[in-house]
Amino acid sequence: MKYIVWFLSLVISFAGFYVIEHLFTIPPDKVSGNGNLGLLMILIGSPFFITSLVLTFNMIRTLFKNSTTKIIVCLGSIAILCGIILTSFLFQNIHELVTALGGTPTNPNSKIYRFGWFNQYTNRMYFNNYSFLLTHILSIMAGLLACIRKPSDL
Repeated sequence: MKYIVWFLSLVISFAGFYVIEHLFTIPPDKVSGNGNLGLLMILIGSPFFITSLVLTFNMIRTLFKNSTTKIIVCLGSIAILCGIILTSFLFQNIHELVTALGGTPTNPNSKIYRFGWFNQYTNRMYFNNYSFLLTHILSIMAGLLACIRKPSDL
């Protein structure tokens, strides 16, 4: 049953990220004066996202609680490598978006001038496949760290 709840929360939260990125983010070539409607989806999707992170942490901790430290370190190293790769993709994505928008919120020639960093044009900076996967990898790494026991615990 807990696997079904975990899977459903994972799918629903991923769908929320997808909807925010593709439906509630205004492309840089369009004009929007309606405000950030993505905030509604963020409010609706946040409980599912938090649930998926917590359940991912708990599942990893449960699966690997009796594993040797070598296995945990190996899996943790793989997770760190994946995290580094995803972080580089995420920063590349952010750079491309800022360039497409004409600059930062402090640049008078930018589409987001005076809007701040969180608005209807920048939702995809925060809600995209890379950030979704990266947060879950961080949850996996935390779960693996929780499995490492001190020698006095043995």
